[in-house]
Amino acid sequence: MTFERLWSYGLGAALIVALLLPLAGDPRADSFPFSTYPMFSGRQSPEATIPHAVVIDADGERSALPPVAVANDEVIQAFETLRQAVRQGPDATARLCARAADWYAGGHEGQARVEIVSDTFNAVAYFDGEKQPVSTEVHASCEVPR
Repeated sequence: MTFERLWSYGLGAALIVALLLPLAGDPRADSFPFSTYPMFSGRQSPEATIPHAVVIDADGERSALPPVAVANDEVIQAFETLRQAVRQGPDATARLCARAADWYAGGHEGQARVEIVSDTFNAVAYFDGEKQPVSTEVHASCEVPR
């Protein structure tokens, strides 16, 4: 057997061992080349906390503002804008609340108030029809300018 052939077999065997080595480890470990996708397969909390902007009209009716009120037409960008404002604290949420209130004032009549809130929902119950949040944290509240 020639040196080149031995080298080829050795290299091939080493690559196969390197590929199969993760199988000898913890099956819950997430690594290349095998992934258990723990963000999907792991135990998840049944509760989800969602930051969003809501408007409360003169009758006390509460409804979510569209993404364009806080960022643009993109839902994920609006969500991230809200999440960052909440993380940055009261000044950031107050500025975002004022911006959303100005947007709302541009196309609606009557008294209203805008709030930046984080609603916590039980995700399983939500899809069974329980649409009311388990808890609500108000980060900012502002009147719609008239």
